Amino acid sequence: MLHSKNLTKSKDALLVWGQSLLIKYNYHNVLTLNLSRKSQRFLPKDKYNTIDSEDLEELLVYQKKKYYFERKRDARRRNSICFMQFPQDSKDYDKFKKTQLYHYQNLITKLEGFLTDCGILFKPLHFQTDHYLENSFIKNVESVESLEIINNTGVNLTEYNQQFLNFFLKQHGVSLVTFYNFGKTISTYEQVEVEGEDEPCWRISEVVTWSNIELDKGKNYLVLNKLLEEEAGSMAYRRDDGLWYASTKINNREEVDFYSQFKRRFNYLETGEFFSIQGINVPEFRTVRDVNSKAWSVLNYTDKKINLDILRLDTQVFTKGEFLDVDDSISFYLSRQEDSKQWEDFCNQYNIKISPEFQKVLIELGIKNWIRQSLVNPSFSLPITPQSFTEKEFFTIYVRSPKSEETKAVAIRFLYKDGCIYIKDIIRDIQEIKRRFRFLRQKNNSEKLIDDQQYFVDESEQLYISCYINDSYTPILIGRNGIIEDIENDELEVNRQIEGENSPRLLPLVSYYNVDIKPINRIKNMICLDLQNETFLQYYIPPAKSIGRTIKRGFRVYHLIGKTYSKNSITTSEIIEHPITSLHLSTLTQNVLKISDNSQSSLLQKVAKVLIEN
Repeated sequence: MLHSKNLTKSKDALLVWGQSLLIKYNYHNVLTLNLSRKSQRFLPKDKYNTIDSEDLEELLVYQKKKYYFERKRDARRRNSICFMQFPQDSKDYDKFKKTQLYHYQNLITKLEGFLTDCGILFKPLHFQTDHYLENSFIKNVESVESLEIINNTGVNLTEYNQQFLNFFLKQHGVSLVTFYNFGKTISTYEQVEVEGEDEPCWRISEVVTWSNIELDKGKNYLVLNKLLEEEAGSMAYRRDDGLWYASTKINNREEVDFYSQFKRRFNYLETGEFFSIQGINVPEFRTVRDVNSKAWSVLNYTDKKINLDILRLDTQVFTKGEFLDVDDSISFYLSRQEDSKQWEDFCNQYNIKISPEFQKVLIELGIKNWIRQSLVNPSFSLPITPQSFTEKEFFTIYVRSPKSEETKAVAIRFLYKDGCIYIKDIIRDIQEIKRRFRFLRQKNNSEKLIDDQQYFVDESEQLYISCYINDSYTPILIGRNGIIEDIENDELEVNRQIEGENSPRLLPLVSYYNVDIKPINRIKNMICLDLQNETFLQYYIPPAKSIGRTIKRGFRVYHLIGKTYSKNSITTSEIIEHPITSLHLSTLTQNVLKISDNSQSSLLQKVAKVLIEN
């Protein structure tokens, strides 16, 4: 399905965005539809290189000119294809018809009509909440006591940048903050425009030789990385011409960016030693910004609530009477105020809060610090919501086995006892994992394990519970029925209202429409469960943040399916009552570990993924 056609800046190539449709019938007797973004590059005939001109095949005509397919592009890069957009005009159907939500609705409506006309019986698998769990998320990950910051932004941190980070992190429980190489950048970055290429490249130089940087496994590290591209973040590989290209596809590349190389060198599965490392991608280091500016910063404020004259009076002891704007006035104060109580009072007075991106980083560091200390001291615990049982031992297994790459797997033995979680043992030898857990699925006619397997295992009861999300098996929540009919009748209102009779109920937030939940914002602290199916449980977590005008990706439903070692299915009622399910749902990290998208993984899964991917 074609989405857009646009010429490059140089006008010598045509960039085309669209979506491909995958229809799959899986072994659960479920037919799924999945849309994936695609991007291609086309050239006019005079720019197209071929040995035989007769090999040219006309593919597209744009502005009365013929263009021919040259190559595929990375469709994960920044694009205008959205799951949902809410235009200013609630009757602007043209914009709505560009969204994935509309395409899914249209395709499913046609599919159901086709199956009905053919006399094929089917049952729609709509997710419908029938049970709720409230305030179940994990909240008490302790902060790290010490932190070393590695600067990879391309610009040295000033003395005041370092003072600000020192004061800020102490407010969040970090008593000792140090800076590698005195806060100087370990790399420099220069963006380079290459003629005939659509995306910019980078010239990256090592100020400090990357391979010479060593870590102390007794420390926690925060790496400030240069943001190269929105989707790729700081990931990049070095091309034959010496320039660096931002890309998420770097696994089979030898020369990769600093942070990717860093994680390879200090990977737990490879070394058997765990290093607490967390990165954050920043376009440039900024201490504070207006929350509406959408620019990266450590702290956010709301500009319309700040009286600049009063702010200048409150900060003049540090600004020396200079007429600075809001950003600089706040930054001056927070970079120089050494009194912790006055620092906190100032932030409270002007409603200055930590940005979601940096909040995520601190929580990630807290989890990795817990892992690090648990591997040294098995009695080091993490408190969670007390359970109805006193003790439970179980395994969490995670398998990564991408195509054409080495399979990696880890099995972690956890112990829950008296309100705390302990890491008791870790198995990282893949052959031992395969021998011990024979239910792990392998590819046909191969000993290679299937990718992205996630299990909770109760060896004492000889059962396992699979927790997964997959385009082929789990649905994207795509809204209510009847949307297409309402458009045809000019009755649809494309807006974000979620309460009352006038709500269009466009969004797949079926849980919002429960009139018994008052006030409605309570739903943001709930897990929404669908227990209607006999042998699998579904759950969904509404976003903790308010719905924006643009939703980039769809809302996912997770499945829990249980089986015994003898391959017998476990009923949904047994799954929901099992202690492992309770521990999983009690350690969900909600939105704290994934900005902009709702994170529905648990701390138990997070630990396994960190040990493989870090």
